Amino acid sequence: MCVFRTPSPPPPDPDIEIERENQEQEEEAKREEAKQDRLEDTVQRVGGGSGGTTVPSLLTSTRGGIGYYDETL
Repeated sequence: MCVFRTPSPPPPDPDIEIERENQEQEEEAKREEAKQDRLEDTVQRVGGGSGGTTVPSLLTSTRGGIGYYDETL
């Protein structure tokens, strides 16, 4: 005889479980859509890879390279 026995919880309602799963799927779809939107914004902001990240020429650049310039060429 166990005096301090806790009663077992009632089984979950199947309708509530289905509704909760549907809500989780909707939230996951919203997160994926927001992630895709952020990715598109990032790509658009960068300009597809031509964001001024090219290496300047040693001869025509305003920074450096003037020491390499030889007027006899």
